[in-house]
Amino acid sequence: MIKRSSISSILSFAISSILAIGCTTYTPRPHGYPRFDFPERSYNTFKSDAPYSFDIPKYAVMQKDTDSNTEPYWYNLTFPRYDVTVHLSYKSFNGQKQLDSLTEDAYHLAMKHDVKAEDIHETEILDTTTGSYGVLYDFFGQTATPFNFYITDEKQHYLRGALYFNSDNNNDSVAPVVKYLKEDLLHLIETVEWRSSEL
Repeated sequence: MIKRSSISSILSFAISSILAIGCTTYTPRPHGYPRFDFPERSYNTFKSDAPYSFDIPKYAVMQKDTDSNTEPYWYNLTFPRYDVTVHLSYKSFNGQKQLDSLTEDAYHLAMKHDVKAEDIHETEILDTTTGSYGVLYDFFGQTATPFNFYITDEKQHYLRGALYFNSDNNNDSVAPVVKYLKEDLLHLIETVEWRSSEL
């Protein structure tokens, strides 16, 4: 036979436990993004049979684009650590009409992202040292590419680049990577040198 004092003790304990559990508030963990460790900036000059050269980061890999539809001197600059590829396409042109066509194409390719972009910033590149001219396109929002550019000597050479992550990402979570890589790509643009092409 259970004594009344034991029953009241058990009931007291049960009620206290239920109240304690019921009063516990759940605090969700704050939403976080992956942490990225960035290497110290250091560059090598990329030179090949292509009619251009420029500095690329030592932690990047330059690979010839072997797709059957590509043209000569097209390359992929890959950043294996971040699963990123910058697709570089080169065109040789003759005259202002062809250059206008190339820059118009770059503009239309950039504006295709307008559907998903919250905003698109265009920044002019004007390098008085080499006489090169170009445009940077920064895309904000959940777009396929966060950064595009083209650069030209306005006489014969035209180089376009587009940065893509090789897997789906939340653009907010990879924003630090984009910011870091953009500085390296700006350095690439600033160090472009042209040479005569037979194309």
